[in-house]
Amino acid sequence: MNLTDTETLKFLKGSPVFLDDICAVYPVTIGEIVDEGYDNFQKYLGVLISEKPVITSKDDPELKEMLDNLTDFQYLLLMASIDFEVNTTLKKAFNFFLKEEVDFSFDPAQIIIGPVEEKHLLTEEKFYDLQRLLRRMYFIEQEGEEIIIYPDDPPATKKIKMQMRANREKVRKAKAKKAAQEKNDLKFSDLLGSITINDCGLNMDNIWNITYYAFHDQLKRMGWRDQFNINNRAALAGAKLKKSQLKHWMRSIASSDKS
Repeated sequence: MNLTDTETLKFLKGSPVFLDDICAVYPVTIGEIVDEGYDNFQKYLGVLISEKPVITSKDDPELKEMLDNLTDFQYLLLMASIDFEVNTTLKKAFNFFLKEEVDFSFDPAQIIIGPVEEKHLLTEEKFYDLQRLLRRMYFIEQEGEEIIIYPDDPPATKKIKMQMRANREKVRKAKAKKAAQEKNDLKFSDLLGSITINDCGLNMDNIWNITYYAFHDQLKRMGWRDQFNINNRAALAGAKLKKSQLKHWMRSIASSDKS
């Protein structure tokens, strides 16, 4: 699913984005997140964009063999069928972001959106489209290109993809450890409180009505602008700066996700 400025504008405004004729995905507001509970919001988002765990032969050979034969989508459906907590969390997540009730089918592998008789079926391919949409809509960064393991991938291809996944997981854990060591204890509430004193028109009366995407869009642009102004003043005072340090703050969010 290739996202264009049409979708980004909907992320900002809060209009639903339609995934073919299967479902609508809603950019939730700050107020909706607060009312649902920020911890629940993170849990719902986490379960919908999750991948199957990376297991090595040393950890559990039998489990690794089983996981090797399942795609991320199949693994999620399997967990939904055998784990009541996963099933409940998934249903709440779909209801929160899609405003629909869902049912799960392992064979055939699909998620039924809304009433069964309406046949709005979320297949594996479309589920990955949903994941891509959610990552963009909720500012979830992903290192490198997405690694999707498909049922019809040759064994050699699956093996390579699993190794790539394992390597990426090692890098992710290393970065998470470093980030934890550098953590400055800023909470979501701190970010909300801080942006309202930034002369951007947001205050404690209206901030609850903007989308999560719009909030992070403004927060990132605020950081770019402040850094540009600081560097520009330093350059005018005679400091030698790299060209990249004087990059203007008015830039593309889509092409600067990792800035």
